[in-house]
Amino acid sequence: MTDQYQVVTQKLREEAKVWQQHADDARPIVQAVAGAYLSPSAFFVGDLTTLGAGIANAELEAGQYEEFRIFMATLLLGAIVEFDQIDMTLRTIADEYEKAEAVVELDLDKVFPE
Repeated sequence: MTDQYQVVTQKLREEAKVWQQHADDARPIVQAVAGAYLSPSAFFVGDLTTLGAGIANAELEAGQYEEFRIFMATLLLGAIVEFDQIDMTLRTIADEYEKAEAVVELDLDKVFPE
């Protein structure tokens, strides 16, 4: 394999590692977001005189929080899938470059002698 293609495949593989690291870094964040459920009581602000309104408001805010938590978890899971796909694609491209180079490698000194 020529140095020219070694550099290309080496850089592709290095970049693939970067994307795999991004996926690995996102996994614990997904777990943290998945475990970040809050019950309506976490949003309750009030006293006995505003108990009814406080409960209704807490349930509304808890619902909005839960929608956003699910939205973020979905985005993060999607990011992991995408990062893994980018990693795999870059590795596949590097493999294909190496296969193609092995098949079509030419010694131009033999074709065009000095």
